[in-house]
Amino acid sequence: MKKTWLLVAVAALLIVVAACGKEEENPSDVDGNTSAPPALLSLETDVSYDAASKQLSATVSMTNPNEEPVNVTFNSSQRFQLTVMNGETTVFDYGTEYMFTESIIEETWEPGETKVFDEVFPLALAAGNYTADFVSLAQVEGAPEMAVTDQVTFTVDAPATETPSEEPAEEPAEEPADEPSEQPAQTDGDFRDVSINRNGTLIEVSGYTTVEEFEWSVSDGHTVFAQGASQSTAGGFTFGALLDEEPTSGQSLFLELTPIGGDVASFRIQ
Repeated sequence: MKKTWLLVAVAALLIVVAACGKEEENPSDVDGNTSAPPALLSLETDVSYDAASKQLSATVSMTNPNEEPVNVTFNSSQRFQLTVMNGETTVFDYGTEYMFTESIIEETWEPGETKVFDEVFPLALAAGNYTADFVSLAQVEGAPEMAVTDQVTFTVDAPATETPSEEPAEEPAEEPADEPSEQPAQTDGDFRDVSINRNGTLIEVSGYTTVEEFEWSVSDGHTVFAQGASQSTAGGFTFGALLDEEPTSGQSLFLELTPIGGDVASFRIQ
């Protein structure tokens, strides 16, 4: 009788040990089948300031560091946030001082793909040390909800004292107001070789695209001066934008072309 109970106890102990061994194997199996979430887009930035023209130039590069394509979303046409600080004082806030379209932009970025965003802002800065803080507004599907940031410091020097010359310099002859202002062709997104000619309040636009229909607008980031829609014919398009009012001298204007259900393409109007 004692041998029988001893055999039963040993068998029960073996069953418990086997069950524990199976429970320890399950977590490793689960971990082996779990894939790591994709990484966020990397961010590289650069800033320069031209005291003569009072313009701040910003270059923002975003790269997909993953070995697989990722789905990237922007909640508006603003791709990044830029804040310029002088000590504890904010002297420029890109997100609040400019206007953006509220349409959601969804893109697929290939492995290693890099996109560069160049912006020029009219900005009067006094001599001193400044800090430019950047935040990427790209959202990567499946990635952790974290902010990717970068910081650049730059210095604005005091203007040099000019010595008067013996003979006054000749002033360049002013161009007639009715002559159109031409600029090099630009390419962005679905639109290529976009030519923009400005003659007072009339802006003539032409270029090439595979998009059949698109909307356009002309603004300075705050005020929309003109907007409308156009169509392409045999891959080309031409239209004229008549501004509601004449922008002030030196005011920066931007042309935005938006395919129906597509991504915004932005062009600078000189």
